[in-house]
Amino acid sequence: MNFLALSPVQVALVWAGLAAAALWLYLHHRRPQHRKVSTLRFWASVQPISQPRRRKLREPWAFLAQILFLLLLVLALANPRWGSQLQGRSVAIVLDASIWSQARPAGEQAWIDRERTEALRLLDSLPVEDRVLLLRAEPDAPPILPFTTDRSALRRAIQNAQPSSVAADLPRALETARAALGGARRGLLVYVGPGLVDSEEERSLDQLRGEMESPDKIAGQPQFLMRLVGDLASVKNRGITRLSLRRDAAQPDRWRLLTQLKNYSNEKEDVALAFSVNGQPLGQRKVSLTPNAIANEEDEFTWDRGGMLQAEISPSDALQADDRATVRIPTFRTVRVAIVANNAAPFAADMLNVLSSNPYVQAQVLPAELSADNSPDIAIFQGVNVPAQFASNSIWFFGGAPAAGSKPVRVTGWNPQHPVTRWVRTHDISVRNPATLKIQPGDSVLAYTEGDPPAPLILARGQEGHRILIVGFNPHDSNFPQESAFPLLMAGGVEWMTHSVDEVADSLSTGEIDLPGPVTKIVAPSGRDVPFARKGAEVHFLALETGTYGIVAPGGETSIAVNPPALPAQLVQPTQAETAQVEREPLPPPSWDAWRWLVLLATLALWAEWRLYYSARERQREKEVREAPGNLPLPEIDLELDEKETSAFRNSNLVGR
Repeated sequence: MNFLALSPVQVALVWAGLAAAALWLYLHHRRPQHRKVSTLRFWASVQPISQPRRRKLREPWAFLAQILFLLLLVLALANPRWGSQLQGRSVAIVLDASIWSQARPAGEQAWIDRERTEALRLLDSLPVEDRVLLLRAEPDAPPILPFTTDRSALRRAIQNAQPSSVAADLPRALETARAALGGARRGLLVYVGPGLVDSEEERSLDQLRGEMESPDKIAGQPQFLMRLVGDLASVKNRGITRLSLRRDAAQPDRWRLLTQLKNYSNEKEDVALAFSVNGQPLGQRKVSLTPNAIANEEDEFTWDRGGMLQAEISPSDALQADDRATVRIPTFRTVRVAIVANNAAPFAADMLNVLSSNPYVQAQVLPAELSADNSPDIAIFQGVNVPAQFASNSIWFFGGAPAAGSKPVRVTGWNPQHPVTRWVRTHDISVRNPATLKIQPGDSVLAYTEGDPPAPLILARGQEGHRILIVGFNPHDSNFPQESAFPLLMAGGVEWMTHSVDEVADSLSTGEIDLPGPVTKIVAPSGRDVPFARKGAEVHFLALETGTYGIVAPGGETSIAVNPPALPAQLVQPTQAETAQVEREPLPPPSWDAWRWLVLLATLALWAEWRLYYSARERQREKEVREAPGNLPLPEIDLELDEKETSAFRNSNLVGR
């Protein structure tokens, strides 16, 4: 006997609660008291008598009939069924709505429409008892619909499934679906899609298929089916897979551009490759693509402002999502550096000589009193004490007091993790009269001198939104200015303070993306907010759309361009077992619902309770009337004689008057 709506424990609890309520009502029912009065002024004569009341169940058989009625009613609500019940299967459908599903060959339906049709056909072939899970084939994509038997909801979810611009990860999606089935005794795993993988995914997929389809497969493995849609041979597709920019070291406004294109068809294709920045055309060229090959095209252009560079190929093909790609050109601006002269003309000359070799820096010598009008991006000081408060980004050079007989000390350690000293590796630097630096909380030590323990020589500090570089020696008391590491140190310091120079820029592909720095909001090209997770100083999010994403950070708003990835193009060859029909479910054993008979029996119990209750009340009332004090049997009266006497009495009274 199977309970569909309630379990046996729930039946017992509900019945016990209702029985307790019925017992309370039986015990607290008030019985009327019969009293005999002589006049109509009984309201004043009959007074309540205070006496203890004893709770007594006066109609036990009626109460038992009502308890039986409640039990039968609760059992009917539980919908019990005689015979064993057949449980439905657990089914996982992986719908491949990745970027290939956007393909629309000439004169044919889009592949996503064919996938929807095949998925609905598969759904209609399943028994209604089967629980179905609907998943996407893209990595890290949430389920379309969790396990459910609601066929209407499943049909709506399949019909509303929209293609993304992310490449599918077929082995990963199938492994997730198999794990969701949880080793069910009778499980079904179905893939619906174009079935395109790369070489690495093909190896992983073969291993997964071998585990599920081997003759001696592990118990609990589901039946695995593949329903492939689309024909890659009928699709002529060429796409842009990468854009890469590199700034010219000698000419900051000149860029070298690398464009990578791929031909996915088996025929040679000629395309026109055009470039534009912020909608302004830069040029166009013809490119010949060999069958199933990747081509790298190099170009150069001059652009002194930031913006979005777009590359586009024409004519369009069956998959238009990868016909264009975009990359953000970093904004270039010259950094104004002020060398504050404090009666140190040789120092100012040395600094000008070093900074003039940097094309991103505009250096000048200013007097010690800096005004608000000529406030630079970076100020360089020499021979003065470091103040407690800073008005701008600055670099401070100061050494210790000369000591008689002091010897030079060597620089023995550099911090390669910090942006300022990431390019500095030399161990041939020696300094005289180094200053004693006091390390504050939050400081980063960039260089040490020899000693036990080693003494800090260069510090990087952040304070009140400004960045400070403290160098604890006079450049003229060292051989550092004669080494190539000195210009690298200055260039690293300028870049760390201003972030003015981005030498390279690469296109980003849809999928998982990591961004540096604090982020408060990410807006997709469609205008929707994109959820993201924080990983230390970075943020991680899933980009399902192509286009420009807005990145909102505490320091302002920027944008990144996201393009389609290189697409997998190897077709999976399904086996005979994977193209077979869904295994038939065993016929359920004969069973019948018992709720109709329980309702009939409950009706009979309710009639019996009513009959027993009111018949007992009648017998009790007659007994109380017979046993009441002062009640005597009434004599037999001749009604006709009494009526005659009454008439004669009335007539005599009338005559006498």
